[in-house]
Amino acid sequence: MATEEFEQRLTEHLSRAVNGALEPEAQASPPSHRRIVGCAELPEGGPTWGVRPRAEMTVSAGGKAEKYLDDVDTWMIREGFGEHTKRLRTGTPANVREITAEYEDGTELLMEMALDSGRFTVALTGPCTWPPDRPGGPSTSGRLAPLPPPSGPTQTRSDAFKEPCTSPKLSVYNLSSRPFAGRGPHLMAMVRYSDERSMEYAEFFLPDGFEPRYELGTSRRNPDQVQLLVCVRVVATRDSRQDVTCNYASEQALLAGGRPFTFDLFESVYHVTVREARSGKMISKFTIPGRQGVEDSCPYRMNYNRKLARGIDEAAFQRRLRPLLEARR
Repeated sequence: MATEEFEQRLTEHLSRAVNGALEPEAQASPPSHRRIVGCAELPEGGPTWGVRPRAEMTVSAGGKAEKYLDDVDTWMIREGFGEHTKRLRTGTPANVREITAEYEDGTELLMEMALDSGRFTVALTGPCTWPPDRPGGPSTSGRLAPLPPPSGPTQTRSDAFKEPCTSPKLSVYNLSSRPFAGRGPHLMAMVRYSDERSMEYAEFFLPDGFEPRYELGTSRRNPDQVQLLVCVRVVATRDSRQDVTCNYASEQALLAGGRPFTFDLFESVYHVTVREARSGKMISKFTIPGRQGVEDSCPYRMNYNRKLARGIDEAAFQRRLRPLLEARR
């Protein structure tokens, strides 16, 4: 195998990972290439003049770097990279997440991210190849079989999973949904989530008539009727310096009117992204403030987290969504 041809294959692997897993907020550097001379120490052996091509890119994504590392990892697994291992290397100056895998064409994958660095590297190393400066080598093209078509996104068909919101290139709500086209109503489903595990927020819902009706005799809605997925990410901004006491029923406390639990109320912003349910394509993006009163901000369930985000301005939420529901496309 000629070195030049395999260098092109490594570039193709990296390019497909960028297109298949990364959103614009994650910036990938152009691949850098180098050639490692000598194959005698490989498990399968090889000539001392042989060359192993290597290609590497750096992905910068700030606070979302670890999320995109996981996304690229998922993409590589779907593409057929096996012999998959993960480990955390502890030491100085930083702890490093390391992921390795192998592809059937002999490509070795190494991904590394120093924790809290905001970036990670994706390095691919090919098998032993014939260098261009050595006479008598094979053709520089046509020896490698084409890669299979890229894997497409999976589907959840459920509002219980946030992946169609956080990783829309890898996962969509429903591949068989109707496109966002024609006359309304363009029915919706909603996913609510927060990146902060130690925070609570009050449940809120799509307005009446915005979702498919329940199927007869069931508590299920038909996901095939959903054209738009409304993704709402809840962010607590600053401490309001107010406390909220909410009462929660239990077998012991029910007769006494419920068990009280006190939260620290934080001001909040609700980041809304509306995507086409079948493709993940972004249709609209906006923010809604938290403006509910103290009592209306109580979450439905108590999980013993003291931090509570103020409830969403439901009227403003409905005003922003209605034009999409009724749009003529």
